[in-house]
Amino acid sequence: MTAFSRSIARGLRRTAFIAMGAAALLAQLAQPASAQSADNYPAYPVHIVVPYQAGGSTDIVIRKFAELAAPRLGQAIVIENRGGAGATLGARAIKTAKPDGYMLAVLPSPVFRMPHIQDMGYDPVHDFTYIMMLSGYTLGVAVPVDSPFKTWADFIGYAKAHPNEVTYGTASVGSASNVMMEDIATRNGVTWRHIPYKGESDVLTAVMGGQVTAYAGSTTVQPLVQAKKMRMLVTWGEHRSAQYPEVPTLKELDGTPPANAPFGIAGPKGMPAPVVAKLQTVFKQVAESEPFKQVLTQYGQELVYMDGKDYAAYAARQYALEADIVRKLGLAQNK
Repeated sequence: MTAFSRSIARGLRRTAFIAMGAAALLAQLAQPASAQSADNYPAYPVHIVVPYQAGGSTDIVIRKFAELAAPRLGQAIVIENRGGAGATLGARAIKTAKPDGYMLAVLPSPVFRMPHIQDMGYDPVHDFTYIMMLSGYTLGVAVPVDSPFKTWADFIGYAKAHPNEVTYGTASVGSASNVMMEDIATRNGVTWRHIPYKGESDVLTAVMGGQVTAYAGSTTVQPLVQAKKMRMLVTWGEHRSAQYPEVPTLKELDGTPPANAPFGIAGPKGMPAPVVAKLQTVFKQVAESEPFKQVLTQYGQELVYMDGKDYAAYAARQYALEADIVRKLGLAQNK
């Protein structure tokens, strides 16, 4: 082999070596984030979208959760409030987010209901990575303390005698409170009007200002009840609430099945398994900690923990159940 040929051969070997190195690098870059970044995840703040306005019970509880989780995770957790669109803006945010674990969202019950009402642009069964179910609300109906309605019987009796005159506000169309109030109307033969808002704080402002007859929602109302500015008429749990022990449940009054609205945390489809595992480990530790349990109790919630696998199975079941609820109550719109 001539010197020129040997030089060409050496050049080809170098080129092949460089090409193989580049291919290996490209393959490494193309690997899921689990293969190259799970050990140092998170490297910068994690965002959690809360699909309600700031100041509501969900927002307050998740902020405390984030405060407790951040030191364990090793990075700040930033809460983003995106109220409106039937409490689905969190789901819609993670539908299009990069699946790297830096964008998560709270998924309340409307996430499984709203796609049966109108086209929301996501599939709750296939478009998310479920991380954990966290909690459930104490729900019920409250009125201003100067309202003529002193009891639930007063409220229902007036609604029966005055069709479409009673109004109630909720945090969103298709919320658990909206569905429950329509179910109550059907069971009692009454008609009333639903006024949806972007968050519970807005609902309470409207009720206190006389624009809406009653509030239907969670324990965001509790400070106003404690201040004797609003009165709880009924709660919807299996048992009386520790926050309102004197207030009857709908179940004990007329046998209506109890209702709650569990919520959890999820991320985009395709998140790396090691990242999901790290989040689940940290989040479970926080969920079961005494400081967080105290916050839940303070805001009339209780721990309803499920890991990612069980939460995903719950989501599939709930999505199927919601189709029947929407059809039964006539909530579906033209898609």
